Amino acid sequence: MQRLRNFLLVLGTTMLVAISTRGHAQAVDCRSCHAPNGAAGATDFSHIYASPTTHHSVGRNYPAGLNATPNFNQPNGQSAGLTFFDRNGNGQPDDDEIQLFSEGGTATVECASCHAPHGTEPAPANTTGNLHLRGGNKGSALCITCHSY
Repeated sequence: MQRLRNFLLVLGTTMLVAISTRGHAQAVDCRSCHAPNGAAGATDFSHIYASPTTHHSVGRNYPAGLNATPNFNQPNGQSAGLTFFDRNGNGQPDDDEIQLFSEGGTATVECASCHAPHGTEPAPANTTGNLHLRGGNKGSALCITCHSY
């Protein structure tokens, strides 16, 4: 059973890398590795997933298009399976840009919306610690990419 689990983990990781380099889509939920009994050596983030009061919730539909509200900014970039906030206007989803992932045609907020999986090189300005944020959050800059208060 453990051998099968390891094989599936390697297969899933390989698929994630292949898909993310082509379309940048988050094909595997981060919790598949970063949870109790997850991948060997992966940090368990289940305490973060369980506490939406201290961390943004994931798997939520983003109010865009016909469902838009005045409290949310609208993304201006689109790629295969990905909607994003194209800060530099190059038409590509870059590591330092907030990304929303398509789930059945609906843009959703996932871990990788705000966190670059396994970090970015070089780290965006104004980021602290090892949070792998897609950008600095000084003055809630990361938050106000999506939220307009």
